[in-house]
Amino acid sequence: MSNLTTRTLRVTVPHAIRSKIIAGGQTARHEKIKAILGELLRHERIEGYIRTHDETRQYAERLIELAKKYGDRHVGTMQLMDYWINDKDLIHKVFKVFVPRYANIIGPYTNSYRLPIKYGEFQYPNLPRQNIVLEMKDNPYPRIIPDPRNYSNILTNVLLDEARKEYRTEQNNRNEKKDK
Repeated sequence: MSNLTTRTLRVTVPHAIRSKIIAGGQTARHEKIKAILGELLRHERIEGYIRTHDETRQYAERLIELAKKYGDRHVGTMQLMDYWINDKDLIHKVFKVFVPRYANIIGPYTNSYRLPIKYGEFQYPNLPRQNIVLEMKDNPYPRIIPDPRNYSNILTNVLLDEARKEYRTEQNNRNEKKDK
């Protein structure tokens, strides 16, 4: 699998010690990432704890990048897909849905949005827990951050624009008279 090289991923990598993220060692960490990755690929938008979801984001980006580059006939790519994706129907979704969707996009393929910090809902009531929403780009759900509204056709803005135009024409006429 040494020939599975691509360009660098375009997501920020948190510099946390990975063993501290999930108790139970490396295998428990991998199983947790596999479960979150499966949920992300199935639902295309998930909410959860920032540490595990940030790490899962990197794996999702990498798998989609490899699927785009090598396709479903490459043995190394299929071995990685088989290892990281528990539900085998999601492997088909990666190649039939995500690869065509992101064919003309040069990464990143996911978005991450921080949610407000919640206090007192967990085991340690005084410690904050930062949650995020992790989503695949161009998913069928409504946008989390809506597009800015266009206020240019509101009556007050139309009147102000016309007043601005009249003022500028008057200023230009005065300047032309002074020049003569």
